[in-house]
Amino acid sequence: LMEDIEHLDIAGDELDLEKVKSGELTPVFFGSALTNFGVEPFLEHFLEMTTSPLPRNSSIGEINPFDDNFSAFVFKIQANMNKAHRDRIAFMRICSGKFEKGEDVYHMQGGKKIKLAQPQQFMAQDREIVEEAYAGDIIGVFDPGIFAIGDTLCAPSKKFKFEGIPTFAPEHFARVRPVDTMKRKQFVKGVTQIAQEGAIQVFRELFIGMEEIIVGVVGVLQ
Repeated sequence: LMEDIEHLDIAGDELDLEKVKSGELTPVFFGSALTNFGVEPFLEHFLEMTTSPLPRNSSIGEINPFDDNFSAFVFKIQANMNKAHRDRIAFMRICSGKFEKGEDVYHMQGGKKIKLAQPQQFMAQDREIVEEAYAGDIIGVFDPGIFAIGDTLCAPSKKFKFEGIPTFAPEHFARVRPVDTMKRKQFVKGVTQIAQEGAIQVFRELFIGMEEIIVGVVGVLQ
């Protein structure tokens, strides 16, 4: 193992924190959580090297992370995270202001106010209720099917939309149809949910309906 570390000293570049901050250089830590090797140095230096939350473009200009008004955007949706329940979690990154549990926020794409009653933070398989969170934090909320990737949540007194998350053109396509035609409704619902999670893109031929759909993905693993 020590010989491998010596090889890294030869192959790696010198750490330049300014290049890290500008995105020209990416620091890499080597270690093993299983053997507890290299974990402590990683935890000590991670916060020092990471940048503070940056402004984000919106329909009314840049939103400063130090703005007092709450704002966040949904960047991921994940279903069935709890094996005991068919839950669905929308993950959102807070971009400005302070969030408090039970706060009323405005869902721009839905066009209405909603209450985020049970915000959670996750660590591996563990989750805990969050009482408050700030710009840069990531929280998860239960999604009854109203959220989509790229949605904006903001204070009711200051409404705007963040710029959308980039999407990539699919390179692999397949026709998909239900094996059991009696379960067409479940098939359509399942495909729609996977598309909302951002894993696939769904295409339909004109005048055919959802009996058979075309699914597009970026990579083979998808």
